[in-house]
Amino acid sequence: MKFKQTFGKYACVGDTITTKVGKLTVTAEIVYDEDMGPPWKEHDGHGPVSDWERRKKRPGERILSGSRFDSRRLYDVEEATKIAKRDGWDSKPYKTGTEGQQAARAVEADFQRMRAWCNDEWTWVGVRLSVSKGGIVLDEHAASLWGIESDSNDFGDDNYDYLTEVANELLPEAVKVGKTALVELCS
Repeated sequence: MKFKQTFGKYACVGDTITTKVGKLTVTAEIVYDEDMGPPWKEHDGHGPVSDWERRKKRPGERILSGSRFDSRRLYDVEEATKIAKRDGWDSKPYKTGTEGQQAARAVEADFQRMRAWCNDEWTWVGVRLSVSKGGIVLDEHAASLWGIESDSNDFGDDNYDYLTEVANELLPEAVKVGKTALVELCS
């Protein structure tokens, strides 16, 4: 049981793929994940980022993003470097250079990734599967996975393959939910 279609190379929110399983039609859709917040609040492994502030940056800080109202988010490079050394952060090319060079490279990569999020260059998405039969939706939220980076570096240029993989992993659950809904509807 698998989707024959795949999400396109430039897959984005609203894109769908569909497959038939018996008499059921299952649709996987990429959906904006409105419940996820800033990455530095959602996951460990990031340098400290301030809330929106109206002050000049201090030594050891970089402006992560700014607004037209003179507010800015600041990334504490100095503290991030301490954390990176303590926790053994590294970034491409991995395991090259000194511990300090590895930490500096990882902090820069983290800063760039957080800046990209602030600039809306990536967002959090989910893959949501719905099940229908004969055009009648049995369950519009039969299975899902949320909190996926829309262009995750972890998946390189093949993020669309990962999104399709997620849809395929959720497919058996969605079919089971659809069959159960169909039995309940007919009883």
